[in-house]
Amino acid sequence: MQARKKFTDLSRRIGVSIVAVALLILLITFANNLLVGVFIALIVAALAAIGVWEYGQLARSKGYSPALPFMVGVAVAEALSFYVVHKWADVPQLPVLVLALGLGLFFLNRFRRSEDALIHVAVELFGVVYVAIPLGYMLAILYPFPVEEGQDGRWWLVYLLIVTKITDTGAYFFGRLWGRRRLAPVLSPKKTVEGAIAGFLCAVLFSLAMVFIAKEFAGSSFPLKLWDALWMGILIGLFGQIGDLAESLLKRDAVVKDSNRLPGLGGILDTLDSLIFTAPILYFYLTWHP
Repeated sequence: MQARKKFTDLSRRIGVSIVAVALLILLITFANNLLVGVFIALIVAALAAIGVWEYGQLARSKGYSPALPFMVGVAVAEALSFYVVHKWADVPQLPVLVLALGLGLFFLNRFRRSEDALIHVAVELFGVVYVAIPLGYMLAILYPFPVEEGQDGRWWLVYLLIVTKITDTGAYFFGRLWGRRRLAPVLSPKKTVEGAIAGFLCAVLFSLAMVFIAKEFAGSSFPLKLWDALWMGILIGLFGQIGDLAESLLKRDAVVKDSNRLPGLGGILDTLDSLIFTAPILYFYLTWHP
């Protein structure tokens, strides 16, 4: 009975996860098709819009009044700019330009009401940076530009999703079953030290396992070396959990349990919180690594 109480939301989570994983597999498999690629970009833009809206609700719970329509519009444009850059056009500074124009828009909107302008512009800009840019990095991972000969962005995105989410899964199950010592009681009372260690180890092990799985099924399309897989697993295992706690910090400050009330998910931010921190790590690894 006690174990059942620890997993009261598990059946719903599993059902939603199965549907989400099936959809992801289908989309990633056909991601190189033009129409599917556009559809993926639109989905990512929609996730950015919802995530920024959820962030805006957290800000409103704190008594701020961010310009949500402008934030959502800039977030959508920012996410799509990564797709345009990496799929169609050689204009690498486009995301920076979109962000700069968005910042100008936030300032222009405050010219009519100067009260707390500093706080509101900062809140609005941070919301876009926090949500839309990491989602844009995921599109950039899927559609790398310039295209490295023989590499397939689909495998790199699968790697990111598997290693990041296995961190969450390992921490969740081990923490609920065997966790005793609280990891961050102020932020998230149910997270435990034992769960965090298990999640970290799962990330490292699955990162290493992906090297051998990819050799069998991807060949040269996924040239991840064993040593790189080790330290990438370490970074993803650490920063994925930092991302989770970071979102918990925002929710705790706003005094809310979930960022939304989507069945089986909670909110988009609740689902993407760890990826928000791990996607940039993999993106810059792919950008800087020879």
